[in-house]
Formats: sequence, structure tokens, C-alpha cells
Amino acid sequence: MNIKKLRNCERGFTILEVLIAALITGILVSASFEFYTKMHGQSETQFNVSEMQQLARSSMQDIRKTLLQAGFKLSGGHPPYEITGDTLAVYYSITLPVDTVKYYLVEFTAGEYAQVPNLPVGEKLYKLVKKVNSEAAAVYADFVTEIIYNQIDAANIVVTISVQAMQSDDSYAPNNGFRIYSVSDRIKIRNVG
Repeated sequence: MNIKKLRNCERGFTILEVLIAALITGILVSASFEFYTKMHGQSETQFNVSEMQQLARSSMQDIRKTLLQAGFKLSGGHPPYEITGDTLAVYYSITLPVDTVKYYLVEFTAGEYAQVPNLPVGEKLYKLVKKVNSEAAAVYADFVTEIIYNQIDAANIVVTISVQAMQSDDSYAPNNGFRIYSVSDRIKIRNVG
């Protein structure tokens, strides 16, 4: 083996080479962290959008299922349902002479509002509450901005539910970054007319 070659291998790195390697490593780590942060933010946003859409759709599906029972086996001229503002009461007969399911909105408490930073001033949030017969009322959905029951005729109702995302999104400018999803459904009540 040549002694000159052996001495060149043991020489090591110069300070300049170490600094250049550290700079390149720093740039790569910084770019990787920025990419991770951006992807994580997009993932969080997508999760919030999916959660908001699922909340609106499942609420609508439950209201639809209940409205389809309206008037079932009722007698004595009892109305199959009643709409009063943001309250829907549905009547039918399965377990009792008159079973009652009520859906209504309850506004967030001050403590619940405090957990939603950056909420636009004056914006109101509600919980959709469901009460069946004499059972305790239960929160069915939250972050609801409005629910509208629009009676077309005695057998047709259009229900619209709007739900807001739980967190604001920096990439979405309107409404202080809070996305809102609305779902609407025309429901034909089978046991009426």
C-alpha cells in the first residue's frame, strides 16, 4: 500500500467542509419541518371539515327518520308534528298512546363560547337537543348555527341545518376562518294525508 494514500485517508474534514455539510443539513431539516407543518395543518383542516359535514348529515338523517314516523297509529285528531320556531315536535304511537320526540336548539354557555377562540363577534352557536317522551334531553349535535323547518304542506317539510367547524382555518378568510356547512332535505311524511 502506498503511504501517501494512507495519509490522505486519515486527513479528515476541513472546517469549511463541516460548515457546508451543517448548512445543507439545516436547510433540509428546515424544509422538512415546514412541509410537515403545512401537511399537518391541512390534515387538521380536513378533519374539521369532515367532522362538520358528518355532524350535519347525521343530524339530518335522525330528524328525517323521526319525521317519517310522524302520525303513525295516532288517533283522535292529534297532529302528527308541530313546528314552533327552531323547535320540532313529532308525534306517533309505538310505546305510548302518544310518543313525542322534540328537537330544539340551546345556545352555548359562556364557558363553551370561551373554548372557541376567534369566533366572530355576535356569532351564536347552538347545541341540537333531542328529547324522547319523558326521558332526559340529550345533546345530539353541537356547533349548530341554525336549523330551519319550512312546512311546504301538511305532508312535506324542508329541513335545513347549518353547522360550523370547531376551529378556525387560517387558509379560509370568510367568517374569521370558520367554515360553515349546510345540508337541506325535503321530507315527505308518509302517515299524513
